[in-house]
Amino acid sequence: MEDIFLVPLPCWIFLVYTIMLFLTAVHGGHEKGKPMMERELPNPPSRLRRIIVHICTAGVIFFTFGAIVLSALEVARLAQIHYGFGLLPFVPVTEFLAAVLFMIRNKPPKPYRYKSKFGGSFRARVGARVYPFWVLMIIVLSVKLSTLIRLPKVPERESGPYAIHHQINDVALSIGCLVIVFFSGLFGMALDIPTFT
Repeated sequence: MEDIFLVPLPCWIFLVYTIMLFLTAVHGGHEKGKPMMERELPNPPSRLRRIIVHICTAGVIFFTFGAIVLSALEVARLAQIHYGFGLLPFVPVTEFLAAVLFMIRNKPPKPYRYKSKFGGSFRARVGARVYPFWVLMIIVLSVKLSTLIRLPKVPERESGPYAIHHQINDVALSIGCLVIVFFSGLFGMALDIPTFT
């Protein structure tokens, strides 16, 4: 039941909320005659700060890739033993999109660059999408992990190509990857010095 309703729920919320981000820019961001935002350039970040930001960004990329691989393996192995996997294929796709959105946080669409209600808010709006998504995924996967652990023993899942303990390991590792992604993204964005905020 979790694979049909609960686990994909953060994906649907993220996708709808992210589509709204770009639809707002396209349909409500035409600022004819308004100048680009003028901002004082911040002091260049220290070498140590740049290194930490690069490490955090690499952490987001690497552990998102790990979470995607684990989710894809779970779907493939459940299909292999002819078990239903619900809407789980949306999970790795959305994890990839969340990482891409995080990576372009400092490259706002044109409407966000003008003096208007859009200007200067792109990073904040990216954060308002990726952070809740990562947190909700950690929560729903934790619920799923608890359910898998408490499932009554079924002979065909106790052994075979995808025994239940293998699925438990996959879900637990996915949670670990997403926890690292969340904190890497949080610290990376906090330490980053953007051109547009």
